Amino acid sequence: MFDDPKALTSVEWNNIHMFLQWFWIYFPIVVTFGLTLLTAHAFIPSLVNTGQLPESMQRLRVPLTGFAALLFVAGAVILILGINATLDVRQVYNRFLI
Repeated sequence: MFDDPKALTSVEWNNIHMFLQWFWIYFPIVVTFGLTLLTAHAFIPSLVNTGQLPESMQRLRVPLTGFAALLFVAGAVILILGINATLDVRQVYNRFLI
């Protein structure tokens, strides 16, 4: 059915390490991106419309959107690096979905 597993070399362990490192860097970037956009385009306008925040808080939307754009670019770069690391891990373990 499947070949017997072989001991991993230090290079293969390093490839697995890099894949996991890119994955764990990507996750908080994506969560922060989502929360930043949610704050800038949902929470702030809603709270200003209901009068719970002053109108001057609308000025925060532009910097928050710019920060979200930077996070988007960083997330795209990290995703590409993670996909590249996935190709190295496939040499060791060719099935990701058990």
